Amino acid sequence: NVVGQKKENDLIDNHQLYQAYKGYIDYFITEDKGIHCKATKVNLQNKVLFIADAIKLLNEKFSLIIPQHPLLWECSTREIENEINDIFFDSFRDSYDGFNEWFFKCARENRRCYILKVESKISALLIFHREKSNDHNIENIKEDALKMCTLKVAETVFGYRLGELFLNKMLTLCINGNINYLYLTVFPHHIHLIDLLSKYGFIRSEFRNKHGLTELRMIKSLVKSDYLTDPQAISSHPFYFDDETINKFVIPIAPKFYDTLFKDGRYRARTLFDDTETSLNEIEGNTISKAYLCKSKRLNMKQGDLLFFYGSKTIKNIEPVGILDSITYTNDIDEIKNLVKRKTVYSETQLEELASGKNKVTVMVFRLLYYLNNTVNHKEIKTLESYSNNFQTITTLLESDYNYLKQKKHFNEHYIIN
Repeated sequence: NVVGQKKENDLIDNHQLYQAYKGYIDYFITEDKGIHCKATKVNLQNKVLFIADAIKLLNEKFSLIIPQHPLLWECSTREIENEINDIFFDSFRDSYDGFNEWFFKCARENRRCYILKVESKISALLIFHREKSNDHNIENIKEDALKMCTLKVAETVFGYRLGELFLNKMLTLCINGNINYLYLTVFPHHIHLIDLLSKYGFIRSEFRNKHGLTELRMIKSLVKSDYLTDPQAISSHPFYFDDETINKFVIPIAPKFYDTLFKDGRYRARTLFDDTETSLNEIEGNTISKAYLCKSKRLNMKQGDLLFFYGSKTIKNIEPVGILDSITYTNDIDEIKNLVKRKTVYSETQLEELASGKNKVTVMVFRLLYYLNNTVNHKEIKTLESYSNNFQTITTLLESDYNYLKQKKHFNEHYIIN
């Protein structure tokens, strides 16, 4: 007997362990340290859980954590049902017979949505829904998929990168909910949306809808192994490779810039202007693709490097994780403006001032991958060998420091291609 049996209670415990061993039960939850010790002896430690670990597991498997953003209101479709006759919905009614009835069905099912309101009027909407395989009927996908059911951005808010913002939230939602596929259907004339989705790795297929019209089904796989051939590419977003061949850098950023570039970061406090057009105009806070400019020149930086943003001064934490898409050294103001358009916290005047100096401007265009749930606080940062310069400038994060932080579970393994 490998686990031992000294008294009658041991027999009961062993019977329970045997159930787990045979696969008759999924998990055995107990606070009994003796049982946990026995479980380790027979390699059942992943099936025998303490209560706290079981709660964490249940939350990960069954709680859908919906990501937030200060511009967007996340709510039930029931809460906007009374606005169905607004002109915002006219284009849906023109394109889809029975749209109102479908929307009322969404409300009955309590489907969730994101909305943007400007001056108390809906200006952008995304309705999403988790579907079973027998609901979506997508060939070769025999599991749940998240559907972006309805997506519209009003002409009055074109140019604010809201499609990119919605996409970012849907990708995060899939990662949080362990959903491996994200999709939507779209008519071929929506060229800008199709181009955006294609850029981020959506695969298109053509089909005829029930009215005989041609539509495109755009599907994004969130199976990490699908991106092994080019893990740092934009089409592999939000996944990445992180072995020792990938450089890692800590990027310092002042709170005033952090607040607009990383608007959904936890260290950005809500403001009185979040529900106004002022906040909407901070376009760089809506994007996946962002820009960081400085005078610090690092010749060893290259596409695919990992960036860890350190909020300086009052923040003193590492939270946003990014990946470098391009780096350019230039004083050409037109080139700079073209590179950072709708991606940077700097105004045109500030860009011109930055470009007027002797030293070339370092322009980094990067993608925001995710925010650390377990942020790296200042106390832990000070223990890193890489912190010898207090992260006052762009700093190489030593591989030993990166591995230490990874061992401490700071990084979300759902995003890392191993």
